[in-house]
Amino acid sequence: MSSKVIDKLMSFLGIDESEEEAEQVDSLQPVISYGRKPKIVSIHTQSQIKVLILKPEKFEQVMNICDELKAKKPIIIDLQKMEKNEAQRAVDFLSGAAYALNGEIKKVSGYIFLVTPENFDITGDIKDEVNSLYNLN
Repeated sequence: MSSKVIDKLMSFLGIDESEEEAEQVDSLQPVISYGRKPKIVSIHTQSQIKVLILKPEKFEQVMNICDELKAKKPIIIDLQKMEKNEAQRAVDFLSGAAYALNGEIKKVSGYIFLVTPENFDITGDIKDEVNSLYNLN
């Protein structure tokens, strides 16, 4: 009697055991063996990295720099052609953008900055490296 109640309940809900079993059998597909070993191909994941060097003259151009940063491109920014107040605004804006995108911004020299997205790692002090490279001490 209990099996009749369960059958009625299952048919009311639209569940039929015989249909489920038939669907499971139909969904099985035979495995075809080709008798060969699979070919293993080496994939080079390291591609050539391009660093953009940009020299904005107005604060409005900084928005385009952020778009490049969002596209995960590292950027060297030379702010020497900007007025001091606008250059400070640009650095503040780029610092916020780099932080929001989990990137970094590092000062290379006076008005030159390196802004990198999250998939780049900056190690060491760039300023010391540049100074020692060109004997600027």
